[in-house]
Amino acid sequence: MARTLLFVAMLLASVATRAAVGETDSLSSVSSLANSSELSSAKARREARKAAYAAEIDEIVKSRNYIFRPVTMQNVVTGNTRSIYAYYLFMGVSGDKVTLHLPVEFTSYVIDTVNLDAFIEGYTATLDGSNWRITFSFMNGAERWLAEIFLSNITGQTRLALVTPKGVMRYLGTIESGATIKKKKGKK
Repeated sequence: MARTLLFVAMLLASVATRAAVGETDSLSSVSSLANSSELSSAKARREARKAAYAAEIDEIVKSRNYIFRPVTMQNVVTGNTRSIYAYYLFMGVSGDKVTLHLPVEFTSYVIDTVNLDAFIEGYTATLDGSNWRITFSFMNGAERWLAEIFLSNITGQTRLALVTPKGVMRYLGTIESGATIKKKKGKK
C-alpha cells in the first residue's frame, strides 16, 4: 500500500514538473492529429457508402424491375409471424407485370402458396425522406389484390402488405434488382 502511494505521488510530481516547465508530449499531439484525420476520412467513407446505397435502392425502385425476397410472413389478423427460409419464394415486378410466388395464411394454421402472373394497375412510387412507398393492384382471378411496399433506402428493410378480400398478409424482407437476378442466372 505504501509503495502504491509513493508511486502515485512520484507520478503526480512528474506531471506537475513537466507542466511547470512547459514540456508537452509531441508524440501524443501528432498521434491525435493522425487519429483526427483517420476519423474524418472514415466518416467520409461511411457517408459515401450510405449515399451509394441510397442511390442503388432509388435506382432499383425507379427501374420497376425488382424482386422482393421475404424473410418473415404474418397474417395481420391472427398475428402469427413465421420465418421463411425458402429462397424460391418471392414477388417480382417487371414493368407492368407482377409475379407472385408467396406463402399465405388466410385461415388459422393453413398455409398455402399463391402462384400467379398478373398485370399491374395504378402503380405509384413516392419517396418520403428516406422511405419509398410503392402501391399497385392486380387481379387474382376475380379478386382484386392490393400490394403496398415500404422500403428504406438507409437500411434496406422492405415491408410488403398484400391486402385481399380474404385478409391481409405482411412480409418483411429485402429487395434486389431484377437485372441482378438475370445476370446471376446467365453466369451459371
